[in-house]
Formats: sequence, structure tokens, C-alpha cells
Amino acid sequence: MSKPRTRIEKGKRAEKEVARRIEKSGLGKARREAGSGNGKMKADISCNLPFLIEVKNQKTIKYIDWIEQSKKQAEIGNFDGNKWCLIVVNPKGVQDPERMEMYATIELDEFLSLLKKNSEPKIKEPDRELKWKLEKLKDYCRFIEKNPADIYWAKRTKLLTSQIIKEL
Repeated sequence: MSKPRTRIEKGKRAEKEVARRIEKSGLGKARREAGSGNGKMKADISCNLPFLIEVKNQKTIKYIDWIEQSKKQAEIGNFDGNKWCLIVVNPKGVQDPERMEMYATIELDEFLSLLKKNSEPKIKEPDRELKWKLEKLKDYCRFIEKNPADIYWAKRTKLLTSQIIKEL
């Protein structure tokens, strides 16, 4: 792939790649916004994500300036002022679109909120039916300890254990 001739082409290439990756990840349609944030929409990428997306592909990193720009554009674009995402292309990396290293920056509380929404508790709270099955299993095990040769109780224990495992 040829190198972009201008900084504008370099930016467009990065924006198109971000849109492609959003679609590829299964998060819906995405496209580069015409005018790259200069028009009515202030985002660089038009998509259904709850963040205004600002994409930067520049040699000189102006991180704090870019964050402030992203926040202002999020407020202007009728977004929540905290619902912005700054995507920066590694300036030392490869410029071929599919091989670009890109990093996303968002507000810490927004990041923690996303993690909380997408995480499940490590230990599932047992419901009443599962609790009953576990109590039954405990009783079966006690009976087997007293009568190890009783195949009937061993089979019941095995069946109940497999049901419990499926629920977990």
C-alpha cells in the first residue's frame, strides 16, 4: 500500500480503518463522517456507539489537547461531555490500515462503567432450586459414606451432580 501523500489522507485512512474495525467487531454499521467533524456532526466516525469518536493519526502527539478537543466536541455534538473516545494511531507504527496500532482513551469512570456492565459475578448466587439440590446431594453423600456398596444411591448422586454442574 502506498504512503498517504498528505496529512488529510493519512487521517482519512485511519478514520476509515476505525470504522471498518467497529463493523468487523459486530458493533453495527460505522462510517467516516464527511468533513471529519467539521460539519453538523462533530464526531470523526458515525456509528451507534454511545461515544463521540475522535481519531488522530499524527506524528506529533498532543494528547491533552486532543482530549480537550474530544470533550468539547462531545458536548457540542449533543453527547454527554464524558461520552468521548480518543483513538490515536501509533506514529511509530505501520501505516497500512489493517496493521495500524491504535489506542483508545476514554474517561476512567466511563471505562469502569463499561467493565461493570460487561462483567458477570465470579460466583453465581444459588437460587432456591439449586440450593435444594445441593442440600440433597449432601444427604446422598452422607448415605453413601455409611453404605458404600449401595449402587442405587451412587447412581442418584451421579445424576444429581451432573444436573448441578449443568446449572453452574
